[in-house]
Amino acid sequence: MSPPDDVLQTAVSDLQLSTFIAAVYAADLDRSVRKTPAVSYFVPRNRAFTALGLVMKYLLLPEGKDELRRVLKYHALKDLIYSADVELGGHVYRTIEGGEVVLRRTKGDVASLTLSSPSKWAGHDSGHKLPSNGELRPARVTFDDTLTDTGVMHVIDSVIIPADVNITIGKLIRGSRYDTMADLMVRAGLDWVLEGRDPTAHDIASAGLHASVLPETDSTGSAYSDAYSLAKPSYTVLVPTDKAFSRLNMTRYINDKEALLELLKLHIIPTQPSLGAKSTSSFAAEPPRDGQPLVLGDDVVYSTLLSKDSKYGNLAFRATGDNSFIVGIRGARGNVGDISARLGQAGRATVRWRKRSQGDVDVMADAGREKSKGSENTGLGDSISRLYRNGMTLGGGVMILDSVLLPYHPSWFSRCVFQLAASYLTIQMGLGCHRVGGSWCGVSIRGCECCLVVDGQRQGGSVSAIRG
Repeated sequence: MSPPDDVLQTAVSDLQLSTFIAAVYAADLDRSVRKTPAVSYFVPRNRAFTALGLVMKYLLLPEGKDELRRVLKYHALKDLIYSADVELGGHVYRTIEGGEVVLRRTKGDVASLTLSSPSKWAGHDSGHKLPSNGELRPARVTFDDTLTDTGVMHVIDSVIIPADVNITIGKLIRGSRYDTMADLMVRAGLDWVLEGRDPTAHDIASAGLHASVLPETDSTGSAYSDAYSLAKPSYTVLVPTDKAFSRLNMTRYINDKEALLELLKLHIIPTQPSLGAKSTSSFAAEPPRDGQPLVLGDDVVYSTLLSKDSKYGNLAFRATGDNSFIVGIRGARGNVGDISARLGQAGRATVRWRKRSQGDVDVMADAGREKSKGSENTGLGDSISRLYRNGMTLGGGVMILDSVLLPYHPSWFSRCVFQLAASYLTIQMGLGCHRVGGSWCGVSIRGCECCLVVDGQRQGGSVSAIRG
């Protein structure tokens, strides 16, 4: 009987693990993976890396190499762990990366083994029993106990990002290799969105966002309601491709900051609803799909940073039937290419937990609590719904568009036609074009304003007045 191969040779035999092998070589970890003894590897399948979307695109960039190394090392546990030895409940193990992971066995009709981020991570946890990396579901072990010459290998269905790997909006955009959107955001004073930091009062004022964004007042975030005190505000940025921007008159936007801000705000969805307004999103109870920052579906509507300033600031999503989606300006009428776009790749940004006044909790102390609770401790349960609100993940993210959404301003002709049509319908309902108490009623159009006229006297100021 021949001895088992090393981890990389073992993984080569499974075509579904080729991305992991390529990532190991890209991170210059091949020697370490082959030689480090007594290690249990939890290897994500190709589909898991694909689901990361723009996160993986960034990690494969030269500037993301260090973070890629940490992600891969986070899947290597400093212990020999065989599935049969894992008891019911959660058990915390240290990884080669230095962080902790929770390996959990659940019981039921089909027993399962999962791997997830712990709820406590010094400087990177929510203060609640939630995964410190903010992921909506744990990784499931799909194939276990493959022997290697340095330990054992298990296959999992998703990639686990360490809580201390900070993926920002700016990094996701760099991963997309579309630079124009980021350049325009910096020019407009929205660089704090890219960097994932709290805006100052000056940042908010210069971008004209005083009606939509509050500055952080203190470490507890008391400026916001309790419903949104778990994480700091974040954003999902819709990023048109460079080719899409090339079809615009960019000189206009570069020279007109007000027009530029209006354009950019239409492409930024706040994870927490704008101040003084209720969320307009409507969606199913299911969380966003893996790698997606938003729940997508027919007639799902989200407000943007422009929604406070324009009745045409909300965005609506629609499925196309080929497993993709189109986003458009709700209520707008015009050229399809100006008011709608097709969605491309996406990626999630890191959740920015609010700091708790009592300070960080020791990770190893939490490990003891995890082990002591055994099968009674699921670690997630119903609280997983707290990791996404109004259809949006707490960390936000980036979604690529194939066109630029242009702010919609109805023309005077469109307004007149609409009001005239409404007036005509009103007349047909019996409010006009007949004698009322000996007087003739009609409709007058003055500068696109419809009014009711009785014996030549103006009786109303608008279509709504006529309808009343």
